[in-house]
Amino acid sequence: MNLTQEIVAKHRQVYPFSCIPMAIEFVLKLLGRMPPDCTQLQDAWNNRTDGNFRDFDGRLINGIRFRQQYSDTRGDQFPLDSLFSTIASELSAGRYVVIALSEGQNFHNCVIYDALPCGEFRAITKGGSTETIDNVRQMVQTMKGTDIMTYTIEAPASAWWQGCA
Repeated sequence: MNLTQEIVAKHRQVYPFSCIPMAIEFVLKLLGRMPPDCTQLQDAWNNRTDGNFRDFDGRLINGIRFRQQYSDTRGDQFPLDSLFSTIASELSAGRYVVIALSEGQNFHNCVIYDALPCGEFRAITKGGSTETIDNVRQMVQTMKGTDIMTYTIEAPASAWWQGCA
């Protein structure tokens, strides 16, 4: 999937710890369900440090319903093959995937948007700047698992508008 450069350029992470809603907003913007400069979800989240994907699991936002998957405990028993198969299926269906990736002792959230010919996945994120990650599969293998957010479209684009402060 191609990323719209205008959206990538305008999208930003507002607070140091708002990367979860930042990634959800990124998907909504890429789907045309939120204006490129809107930070409504991040503003509501502010700088929370106690949140996770569960906060968005099952939520319907602008006609898009988000779902947390693979919240299994990381380790040798984590279903990596199933996770990678799910990511590949979502991308094949033209959908983005939000993923939590390890960044030292913390996690940061990214949007997977491409499957590379070598079997890797490409993701993008916004923190202080735009960052592209071309080794998502390798990172997840090293982490021994992670959770993802997928989504379904439940309302036509014309019915989603909820405004943006």
